[in-house]
Amino acid sequence: MLIALVSLRLLPAEELAGDPCPDACVELAFNPTCMSDEADAVVVPEPVRITPADLVRLRVESGLVLGEICAGVQRAESAWRQHLSHWYRDGRLAAEARAPDISLLQRVLDGLRNSVRL
Repeated sequence: MLIALVSLRLLPAEELAGDPCPDACVELAFNPTCMSDEADAVVVPEPVRITPADLVRLRVESGLVLGEICAGVQRAESAWRQHLSHWYRDGRLAAEARAPDISLLQRVLDGLRNSVRL
């Protein structure tokens, strides 16, 4: 997983004097990243200037997206746990029976193998 650290800097008035876009007074700078194709290649992205309103919008929208991702992960985990509990229950019932249903045990084992591969 690639984690790019970001630094913020509020540009001083001296740097903004005579600038055509003085509203863009927040500078986003990203740490250098390595390219996966070449071991020696390092990419240093250019800093980006944005307005304070854009920075707030970026923060809010990224928070919403991360919330959606987290909810999706929680739903997937809940579904996985539910499937696992069904397989466990079916396997336990089959094992407790005097004459176990071989096809049921095979389905339970297949389901457990498939869940490990996910």
